Amino acid sequence: MAPSPEFVNNFTIRYAPFINPQAPDTSIRKFLKLVPPKERNGLKLQYPVQAAFSHGQTVTPNGTIGNLNAARSGVDLMAELDATNLYMRDALPYDALMRGSNGASKQGDAPAYWKPIDKLVKNLQMGMEFYTELGLKYGPGTGATILDDIGVVATTPVAGGSATTYGGGTGPVVQLTAASWMAGMWNIAGDGGNSDSGMLVDILNSAGTAVLETNVRIIAVQDPALCQVKMIGSTPGSTTVAAGHRILPAGWFQSQAVGIGGILRNTATFAGINAAAAPFWRARGYNAGGPLTAAKMLIALAKMHAVGVRGGLVGFIHALQFGDLVNETTSLTRWNAKDDGSTGDVKVFGSEKIEFMSAVGPVTLVNHLYAKQGEAEFLPAKESVRVGAADITMKGIDDGRIVLEIPNQTGSEIRSMAQQAALIKVPAHALRVFGIVPTGQDTSGS
Repeated sequence: MAPSPEFVNNFTIRYAPFINPQAPDTSIRKFLKLVPPKERNGLKLQYPVQAAFSHGQTVTPNGTIGNLNAARSGVDLMAELDATNLYMRDALPYDALMRGSNGASKQGDAPAYWKPIDKLVKNLQMGMEFYTELGLKYGPGTGATILDDIGVVATTPVAGGSATTYGGGTGPVVQLTAASWMAGMWNIAGDGGNSDSGMLVDILNSAGTAVLETNVRIIAVQDPALCQVKMIGSTPGSTTVAAGHRILPAGWFQSQAVGIGGILRNTATFAGINAAAAPFWRARGYNAGGPLTAAKMLIALAKMHAVGVRGGLVGFIHALQFGDLVNETTSLTRWNAKDDGSTGDVKVFGSEKIEFMSAVGPVTLVNHLYAKQGEAEFLPAKESVRVGAADITMKGIDDGRIVLEIPNQTGSEIRSMAQQAALIKVPAHALRVFGIVPTGQDTSGS
């Protein structure tokens, strides 16, 4: 395993600035609280869901003796969900450990790191947060057909003059659909100019049933305005880039637990319950057919009243969708005039968070860094959780860090892990809005 190249020459700057931030406090991980320890007993999470109540009613006319109809009992189904393991590893050479510790101080006034390993820990945890967030939001599930992805290849699959196969030349400039585009995610997935770094992805067919190409390295975003990502496969030539190909982080097919997006798309079996036979196990969908406006959103939310949603929802939306809604609210803002007709010197427009009153209660809209341009998810806060044994951790047995010496190599390795999955306890209480076309969206033409 090759140690991190950052330790070759850099021993004077503790932490280099990172140009693109990780998902902030508006992350799915923060929103989904991990179930309490009593529900993390080493077994799969199980809980009953009422699928039907009693319907064995009988009506008779006055003054008659009739027979009672047969009982039609209520139905309880048992939901069962298991989590997925996520592991991350990184390494540093012994000489970096020695040089970085030589003459260093906690105050930072020495010419080297206090401990080079703390920078390694920072990078490792940033990676864990990145993949945890993607898994909770876009996990494909472990079935034969994926329920979600992190990108779909557009109708015009590659930019003009680019390679046409994933492993061709210096790599194709792949164009993704506007609806599936996540500039906030792809901007931090590149390799930084190092072929041993960067995100690895797998390419699946349009049906999401087979992997066509594995370990394709993300080089960089080519042109965010055109939804373009430069990538390169490990095999020269290889598979031709084609419209409809779906992208997942490497190794996720049939391994990563289903995320929020997949739960909201599911129409088959999830957590042991068949959504085709149990309507309460299917999330509601609404086609915006254009920009996400307050009117469209309130109509979609009103449809949730019939399935028992009360107490409001939290919506995770793209920054451009957020911009449309903020623009709509500010354009309708009116200022009270003073006696002289003025309205004051300074007016502040815009918002960091928006809340609407709807037919199902207050709805809070959150700007999410990894949201897709064409979709939005509205979730019930009290029914949305994370299940599993552990949040992101670097602790092993007896609370010691998971650190080990690399056999037959001159370096040490440090590891991190998490064991969790997203759960909406009643999927019908969640809403997926699709077909959103934000004003000024990035687009490859499809």
